[in-house]
Amino acid sequence: MTMKQDVLKRYGSKEGYDAEVLINSRTVLAKDDFVSTGILTYAQGDIMEIELPEYDVFLLGDKVKVTMYTKSGLFVLDTTVVAKEPGSLIVINPPENRRKFSEKREFPRVEVKNLGQIMGFQNVQQKEQHQLENPIQISIKNISMNGLGFTINDNSMIDAILHKKCLLQVELDLSFEMPCMLEIIRKEKLEDTYYYGAGFETIPMEQSNTLRGFILRNQIQTYFEQKRDEEFKKAMEKKSAANQ
Repeated sequence: MTMKQDVLKRYGSKEGYDAEVLINSRTVLAKDDFVSTGILTYAQGDIMEIELPEYDVFLLGDKVKVTMYTKSGLFVLDTTVVAKEPGSLIVINPPENRRKFSEKREFPRVEVKNLGQIMGFQNVQQKEQHQLENPIQISIKNISMNGLGFTINDNSMIDAILHKKCLLQVELDLSFEMPCMLEIIRKEKLEDTYYYGAGFETIPMEQSNTLRGFILRNQIQTYFEQKRDEEFKKAMEKKSAANQ
């Protein structure tokens, strides 16, 4: 099973369909007076990839109508081109289409390497919030619209204080500053630190769309990196086989 197929196993069905029926389906893209036919090769979280020869006719930001002909029926949606590379386009997989299927996660989670700071905390048994004179740096490992995962390096004192359901006042550095409140959902011991999974308690309304854009950009970048790594690996395997 390929990496792409393995990822798609995370989909299940709410309406009798599985998202794998979309993969390799004949897909028609239409904009204005132009129509092109390609193959849908990827669908996960907020993005879908369609390979087609006339990819260069479509521009970033183009509004398109997508019609997917699958063995389980016809799927039609209106969406937007958000990325492209030679031979393929990335379009938004809108919520109304995603709701026809189910995923393990309500929102796509992307791996990141960003930092943040804990400015204060409030433990489960205490109503008073404690402000930190010296903010504690955190390393953000992944993020979605409903939470993030992070670690704290070499700080046994704060690790002893932070437990499940503890509330954190944090400032995240995501190429933009994002102050917010987090609730610790889980805590896991690693070799030299703890890993925390936390959910957003509050996100400033004005920053919600900015966060969504940050996640989408990282999702697209991660996908392209994985795709190129997979293509390079296949090329090396083919070259090795030819030399034998």
